[in-house]
Amino acid sequence: MKKFIFILLTVLAAVACRKVSLEDRIGQIAKYSTKNPDTYLENLQRHEAEKRIDYLTLTLAKELKAEDIWSLESAGGSSLVAEFPGKSKKQTQFSLLTASLEDPEACAVVLGALKTLKDLKIKPKETIRALFYNPVVDTAGLNGLSTVYMELYESGELVTFELEVSSRDTLPVHTFRIEEKPAFAEKIVEVIPPYLAPLGEFRFERGKYPNKEWPVKASVYRYQLDPADIAKESAVVAAFAYLVN
Repeated sequence: MKKFIFILLTVLAAVACRKVSLEDRIGQIAKYSTKNPDTYLENLQRHEAEKRIDYLTLTLAKELKAEDIWSLESAGGSSLVAEFPGKSKKQTQFSLLTASLEDPEACAVVLGALKTLKDLKIKPKETIRALFYNPVVDTAGLNGLSTVYMELYESGELVTFELEVSSRDTLPVHTFRIEEKPAFAEKIVEVIPPYLAPLGEFRFERGKYPNKEWPVKASVYRYQLDPADIAKESAVVAAFAYLVN
């Protein structure tokens, strides 16, 4: 009897430790999005851009349990950063998930993506920093995104990639623009789309690299969301960030 119990426990432990495949992870994310409607957009739309930081701060701290939250001031206004640790022990290396404070749909999608990863207990390899930035350009030609990136760069921290989420870009909806070294961009366009298939059809296009007009000097992936389905778009962003990370 003892031997049987030992074997049973061993089998259960092996099953529990089995690695979850990427396909399974994306399937979990897709299923989650169908059962969890967006709860953020309406609240974000109630406030002007400069007042959204209060709601974002409260949500990131209380509901999403960010490990650290801080704001940075620029002549154009305040920007907000929230940190969610990954598996890597490299404390100076992280990925950025960004949205303009003047784009409530994009902010809602970023919150939804973070909630998806949290609720499904999916921890990416690298630490994710969510950045909600003030897009207003000051007299020095800097906006909130520029200010935050300069602060991080001067601190010796490395941005491995930025995923910029928008509902107001010039791209068609459901489009990713990959601003990356040609060899890596080619691989991303080849490898990522099949994994995202459970979430729909997406267009991938190559952007210029390096993009000297963009303040973040790293690999930049832009996504143009469909504001008509925030919950599904949150799943798309969560899945893409997880796959690339």
